[in-house]
Amino acid sequence: MTARAIVPAVGGTAETRRWLVLAVVLVGTFMAVLDVAIVNVAIPSIRADLDAGFGAVELVVSAYTIAYACLLVTGGRLGDIYGRKQLFVLGIAVFTVASAVCGAAPSIDVLIAARVLQGVGGALLYPQVLSTIQVTFDGPERTKALGLFGSVIGIAAIAGQLVGGLLLRADVAGLTWRPVFLVNVPVGILAAVAAVVVLPAETHERRSSLDLGGVGLAAVSVILLVVPLLLGRDLGWPLWLVVCLPLAVPAGIAFVRYERRLAVRGGSPLLQPALFRQRGFATGVPIAALFIAASAGFLITFALYLQVGLGFSPLESGLIYTPTAVGFFAASLLAPRLVPVLGRSVLSVGYAVDALGLLATAGTAWAAGSHVTGWELAPPLFIAGFGQGLGMSPLVGTIIAGLKPEEAGAGAGVVTTTLQVGNALGVAVLSLIFFTLIGSEHGAVHYANAFSLTLPIAAALLLAAAVLVHRLPRSPLEAANALIERLPDWASGFAYSMFLMTGGRVADEVFEEILGHVAQRRLRRTQEAPEALPDFLTYHFDQAGGDRAWLNYLQREALTSTDGTIAHEDERLPVIRAQVEEVIRRQEAGEIPAEFDPAIFRLFVFALSNYPRLLPQITRMTTGHDPDDPEFVAAWEAFLRRLGELLTGTQTEATTASTSSP
Repeated sequence: MTARAIVPAVGGTAETRRWLVLAVVLVGTFMAVLDVAIVNVAIPSIRADLDAGFGAVELVVSAYTIAYACLLVTGGRLGDIYGRKQLFVLGIAVFTVASAVCGAAPSIDVLIAARVLQGVGGALLYPQVLSTIQVTFDGPERTKALGLFGSVIGIAAIAGQLVGGLLLRADVAGLTWRPVFLVNVPVGILAAVAAVVVLPAETHERRSSLDLGGVGLAAVSVILLVVPLLLGRDLGWPLWLVVCLPLAVPAGIAFVRYERRLAVRGGSPLLQPALFRQRGFATGVPIAALFIAASAGFLITFALYLQVGLGFSPLESGLIYTPTAVGFFAASLLAPRLVPVLGRSVLSVGYAVDALGLLATAGTAWAAGSHVTGWELAPPLFIAGFGQGLGMSPLVGTIIAGLKPEEAGAGAGVVTTTLQVGNALGVAVLSLIFFTLIGSEHGAVHYANAFSLTLPIAAALLLAAAVLVHRLPRSPLEAANALIERLPDWASGFAYSMFLMTGGRVADEVFEEILGHVAQRRLRRTQEAPEALPDFLTYHFDQAGGDRAWLNYLQREALTSTDGTIAHEDERLPVIRAQVEEVIRRQEAGEIPAEFDPAIFRLFVFALSNYPRLLPQITRMTTGHDPDDPEFVAAWEAFLRRLGELLTGTQTEATTASTSSP
């Protein structure tokens, strides 16, 4: 299914409208994720008011995520069939109605059923967010939008603790825990109205089928795995639950085989098997599961430890959690700046820092026992939150980075489904471990000890995720050593010289790192260059001024190479191919004349941008100026701009004024 978005009928520039569309869909994202976390602080109140067991209230948490996880990819497929806007609005409506039912639930069974309905609504609206970002933004803007998307996911998960605590403390109209759900009603109504007004309409060229068999098998597999873990301890592990747990394995195998057969027959499987042939994607999915399982398990056991074990109020529990929120928010702002420098390593650093924070929290809780005031937990909780922020914001974008553009939507759907399955498993497994460690004792010290012994397990999951990050394939444009970013020109020049003088026997590793960074930087320039050809040419000339050491090396390498081969030639080809592809894209957009051969035009731009500095002596002998002389720079930029105008048949106001003046 392919769909074309029509510009929404709202005022402002096209760029303003794009970010307004993003703001609206991110409200839906915030609501969907907030409701995963907001219930954690309300668990003791729900349990007391509805006279429910711990297993049942854990199911209140997980019923949402189970339905959410099982139907996420289905929601994306329905968006392909019926339109992103229609499904987003429908999802908001279902979510809002279900929230009202949750708030009015007279029993734990009704609450669980309403939470399932909430999960259905979340699954309908959430996939439309990613696909909307995919069709609304390109290039660096898409990267920024995905970064904001990841930040909103994490901030919503953190905010759930604080918002839930404040609502429970306020006890609006004596409703205790019910406003935790009812708060979604006015927000949902406003979000639905905004979506109707702001989101773009679509035209559909063809419809794809819905894989109902895959939906059913996926749901059965998740339910067989998660429900026994949630209810087993509370119900005394009856035989039917014991049998369900191992049946999850053949159900999962049956799901995978069914999807493969459907793909071979040319059908539209719920889960595209081809995605897992990509090493980066196949490795990234378990990374997402491990990270979110650790985070979700920590959230629920922390709430139980503080409120049930130590007797803190929901508001006090939320306030104690505030350092985590502050750390996450700070890291989510920093992460996009670190990605261009550290690449995939941002994730591994984040998971390692998060694990350190959890271990420090465990040690603090163990030492304090039942006498925790909250202040002593602030430093380790800040560290854990900071690590979560680094590990969450770039996660989805990093995992799907290696997929083809037409696969990115399906890949993102699988990643977000994995996050929800991981969430449900984290709640189920870590809470099971937590209550098993408590045993039949219910004193504050027992809760503190159980919490302290559960957190190292969550930390181990995070460290496993950090190790797996290094199995992700490194982009050919990604420098593995972030220190290369900070090397001054003289150091780069020295490395180039050592490499050349020794025939590649010395400084080869450093040279390769510098090469990776230069390639990354030059590709980023190609993508960020202005669209109009006159500005495109002058931009590349200006930016080439920062490549003096690189240009000097190229000059010497060209003079000393005798057999026609260039060192590390294969590593240079990806950026050259990407630059040619960018020329083709601009030709299709009408910014560069289509009659030019793209590869020849790329070479032409390279020469115009780099020639004056590549051969400074020739520049000086020809013009009487050094290539960095302001007078030459101004003259060369004017020449490039006029050349670009002639090639595209355009003329700027400045050029018109200069040519018409006497």
